[in-house]
Amino acid sequence: MKKFLLFAFLAICVLNQIKAQGILVNRYFNSGTSDGTDDAVELLVVKDHLDIRKYIVKDYANGGSNLDDGGAKFRFNDIALWSNLRSGTTIVLRRMSVTELASYTPDTDGSDFKISLAVNDTRYMTDLAPTKAWNFTVNEVVLVGADTETTTGDGANKAIHALGVGIGNYYARAVWNAITSPKSLLDGYTGTNNVKGVVALTTPNAATYTTAFDMNADLVALPMYWQKQTALMVGFPAGIQVYRANTPYMTREINAYAVVFDPRLVEFKPTFSSTFKTPESFVNAETGTVLACLNGGFFYTTALSHLQYNGATAANNVASLVRSGKTYYPTRGTFGLSPTWKPDITWTYKVGSDVYSYATPSPNDVNAAPQPVPTSAGGIKWNVVSAIGGSPVLVKGGVVNVTSAEELADLDNTSQRGRSAIGYTADGKVILLAVEGGNTTVTPNVMGLTLNELANLMKDMGCVSALNLDGGGSTTLRINNQATVRPSDSGATERTMPGVILIKSKN
Repeated sequence: MKKFLLFAFLAICVLNQIKAQGILVNRYFNSGTSDGTDDAVELLVVKDHLDIRKYIVKDYANGGSNLDDGGAKFRFNDIALWSNLRSGTTIVLRRMSVTELASYTPDTDGSDFKISLAVNDTRYMTDLAPTKAWNFTVNEVVLVGADTETTTGDGANKAIHALGVGIGNYYARAVWNAITSPKSLLDGYTGTNNVKGVVALTTPNAATYTTAFDMNADLVALPMYWQKQTALMVGFPAGIQVYRANTPYMTREINAYAVVFDPRLVEFKPTFSSTFKTPESFVNAETGTVLACLNGGFFYTTALSHLQYNGATAANNVASLVRSGKTYYPTRGTFGLSPTWKPDITWTYKVGSDVYSYATPSPNDVNAAPQPVPTSAGGIKWNVVSAIGGSPVLVKGGVVNVTSAEELADLDNTSQRGRSAIGYTADGKVILLAVEGGNTTVTPNVMGLTLNELANLMKDMGCVSALNLDGGGSTTLRINNQATVRPSDSGATERTMPGVILIKSKN
């Protein structure tokens, strides 16, 4: 049997409580041995300071057409190693032969966000089903659960996350349907092609399989003019990095900062205040560890852009705008994260009590009669838990697609000025961008970018979708509560605003 390295996005059949989930099955490895020796599973911790003592990890009896619940079951021992895991830690559990166990050295130092050991090492794990085989196949389910009360770990009791990969219709299988926790499914898998998982890891082999989550590895491949700012990243957890560009872009001087993060490993928190505050004040008022703070969407006397965190909505995109005496009802760009931390940028409109997503913007044109008020018939309910609005959409489907006319967002678009944006890459990394501009008293040659230049910059950074946020004097980015780009308002002070984006360590 060939060696299979199996990955899956966490995007299928998820309950609203996924935010409470702290550990996920990232991938598993079939060594090809008949008895499962050297088969491995990799778990990813997504909640900081997680305690998994007495949790279980199990497979489902080699998969099979019936997918029966007769596979191996191992419990994490009640020891200090498993009591305080950091977000971003990867745990590799590999079944070893008696000979391998006698000579191997486990990696139990979690300070580098990597733990790798034998699942059948009794110092760390307890075998709840000694007569069953830890033996993965291409048709398989692996589950991690918080089943701490029983001694058998049967069924899907207190399941946290399951990864299913297989051939055939899982949805018709009772065992799969009995797993009511969030679960990911790569059904109909028939080949050896690699499907990217939660984090990009190197391909292992059976003899030396170990986690390769590298704190120093770039989260995204940015153009060469972006330089990592390690001095600003002191104390940062896994999954977030800061970059700066200050070499000429499009033949002009530029000063820009980008925050790149994996939303599974750090917290994306759009934050609202009815009393306008500076970004620094937002950071100072926040509990926990704030890693970065970027200004949010548009505002006047109140927020005019969508703002939602953990299911609670503080503001919606503006419902109507008057142009030349005519009232328009634009669908406006919005960035959101699904319950599985999958990013999306789309055009939205609030219909009744629900926000709807539309595949294309309402085709408004200030030189024509207004389009009808958007309805539910033209879109789908937008399933996100946290979101920030802006305007216009800059990149969609990997193509520069500035929809300022349709969104009625034609304001200073062709002028060079400070800019803020948010986007995401094909593998789900999120990029926050702040471009300095307009501070002529300090940096007269750093003028900023036009909107089309901003869109091309985000595309060049690898964004398959990107959204413009409020810019000009609002553009502000703080890293570890340190200022980066200079504000362009008079006096070079931060502008007060009703909402910002906070990036935090997961609690």
